[in-house]
This record gives sequence, structure tokens and C-alpha cells, in this order.
Amino acid sequence: MIVVIGRLARGYAAPIARRVAQRGATVELVVTASPDAAGDRALAELASAGVGHAAVLRSAAPTLEPPEVELALRYLPDVRVVVLADPQADLEVAAADAAAWSGAALVALGDGEGSSAAIRLGAPATDPDGAFAGVVADLATRLDGGEAAESAWRSTAAALGLERVSPRR
Repeated sequence: MIVVIGRLARGYAAPIARRVAQRGATVELVVTASPDAAGDRALAELASAGVGHAAVLRSAAPTLEPPEVELALRYLPDVRVVVLADPQADLEVAAADAAAWSGAALVALGDGEGSSAAIRLGAPATDPDGAFAGVVADLATRLDGGEAAESAWRSTAAALGLERVSPRR
């Protein structure tokens, strides 16, 4: 199972979760969602796309708190991959601890300085066609299938035609 942590209204949590579900993997969200009709609609759309919502904080609060992440992940014993879609250092520490406890891989978006155990992917400011969400979903799905991190990244990069670019000197 893949767990995606973040904000429902903005960011990458929903697009990544939707892409994971399209690939046939089991995916659960741990997110904040607005406590109004827009939040209801977004959760219903994701549920109809095959995305579960294991833990949803219905609040106008912009982000989750570390204890909320820890609690949610403890109730999901079958998690193999945790995707932290919100680059927030204190959430990454909580997600890393929970991932380590369950033996799950951790994929963290952003270029912050969090857990050294994380596979870190720098996220673009926008992803209008969902290409970046697809890359993350592909990587997470491969990890969920049991591939080692390095192999999963090489397979993902090869499938997408990505090439390593060396900086100019």
C-alpha cells in the first residue's frame, strides 16, 4: 500500500494519489481537506477514482501536524511506501520515523533538509499536465512492488526516457 501525505486542495497529494490508483496500486491519503462542499467534492472524486482516504483532517488548517501523521501511519500496518507531498521538515521527521517503524520507503518532495532516509525529488512549481505526479506515482508503484530504491529510480527514469544531465563546467 502507498500512503500519500499532504494537502488536498493544493499541492501534489491528490494528483499523485490519482496517478497511483490509475496504475492499479492501493493508495490511501493522509491529508487536510476544507470542511465545506469543495472538500466533500474533492474527496468523493478521489474515492470514485480508487483513492482511499485513511485519515482526513477536515480543517482550514494549511497543514497536518506531526502527531497526526504519526497516528495515521500507525493505523496502516501494510504501508510499503510513504510519499510526503508537502515539503515540511517536521512532517518529514514524523513520516520517516513511521516509515522506518513499518519498513516502508519514504519519498519526499522538495529540496528541504529532512530525513536522510528519504528518496528526495525536487518538485516543480506547477505541474499542469500531471507529468511530475506521474513520475512520483511510477516510482512509488515500483517501490510498492518490492523494487529497491536505486533500481526503482532507474526503471522509472528509463520508462520515461529521462537522461542524466551533468552540470556544465
